[in-house]
Amino acid sequence: MANITERQKRILMAIIEEFMESADEVGSLSLMEKHKLGVSPATIRNEMARLMDMGLLEKSHISSGRHPTDQALRLYVSNILNSSSLNPLIMVEIRQGIFRDRFSKESVLNSILQILSDETESVVFLVIDNMCRYWGLSNLFKYEELRDWEKLQRVVNILEDRDFLTNMMNKYSGSGVSLLIGEESGIKNLEGCSLVFTSLPFWDTNNAHIGILGSKRMDYARCVPALREVQSAMRNAMKGWN
Repeated sequence: MANITERQKRILMAIIEEFMESADEVGSLSLMEKHKLGVSPATIRNEMARLMDMGLLEKSHISSGRHPTDQALRLYVSNILNSSSLNPLIMVEIRQGIFRDRFSKESVLNSILQILSDETESVVFLVIDNMCRYWGLSNLFKYEELRDWEKLQRVVNILEDRDFLTNMMNKYSGSGVSLLIGEESGIKNLEGCSLVFTSLPFWDTNNAHIGILGSKRMDYARCVPALREVQSAMRNAMKGWN
């Protein structure tokens, strides 16, 4: 992204902001009305064409607007994560919930799933041993682009396939929180979703995985820091257990 100009970046970020709110394709006139970009609609259209050439914007055949590609969303996430932090109240809730329930696997598991699901408005899952538990499937109905039975069935099939989830997370996991946006997951019918996940200690294993599955329009500034906080809190709570 070294060749993107500041003006192109402003226009791209404005388009992404609009997309994150409504999932609709965005046109030059809409940008002019809602954002003070300091340029004419013709200039915006020209810059949008250049952003398409860079692989950062795309369009459907039924609209004159544009929407961001997965590559653009990754650029957006990189920008917001540099300046984002978790709400201190949520941090306290996560830490206290895990510490309070640390002597019961079931209580900790339920506490983590419910807190994260409420905070991220997405599906949260935990893969450990021979099971996968998840919470918050109804959150997906909040996103218009996911109100499709075929897509929802695909999500459920994935959540109920422990081996598939484990293999995928082992393949893409790094030392911290990993993120797959849209088609990066390679999963058919999941192009409109993102996956955020990490590993964490859970009693007698260091290879449990926790993840968030939601729309590409999920609030990354909440999801990524929330998983980091859960990972950190579990490490502290599990000290001396392994």
